[in-house]
Amino acid sequence: MNNYMDTVKFLVDNSNTYWLSVYMPIALWMVLVLVFFIMLLKKYTFGNWTPENPNPFFGETFDMPRGVFRGILTLTLLFVVVIIELTNVRIIGLEEEIHEFMIAFQMMIAFYFGSKVMHHITSVDKSKTKYITEANTQIYQSDGVTPVDGTTGGTTHSGGEFYDNEAEG
Repeated sequence: MNNYMDTVKFLVDNSNTYWLSVYMPIALWMVLVLVFFIMLLKKYTFGNWTPENPNPFFGETFDMPRGVFRGILTLTLLFVVVIIELTNVRIIGLEEEIHEFMIAFQMMIAFYFGSKVMHHITSVDKSKTKYITEANTQIYQSDGVTPVDGTTGGTTHSGGEFYDNEAEG
């Protein structure tokens, strides 16, 4: 009960400052995002696409480029957090009110960028493995030289020097 009363007292004492510092910039941001979304809808979803000039993003969400919604949501969340943190400097007691929100924000950002890094690493590993396999296949087909894969004894590299797997230890 005491926490509720502190929250009510906090909002009454700082209502004008809080309104101008937090709600107005967020409302303006939402209007800008809505205008941007309408422009994207007009260009991609309802654009003048013909069979000769089809929409390259057909099949994506609202036929828009991939990642538009993810980018808008990330920028909006980041904007809201920056506004709240800037307001936190001016309003005493706001930090206790937004503590859980900030933890949730940190977890979302860590998950988002962590999953992007893992996606990048796995795609790089796949392309690296494919490149090495293709290179070894080309070496074998062009020179008749067996690529070094650790399964055969004395083989030669494409450079011509002698290589012995058993000598490595």
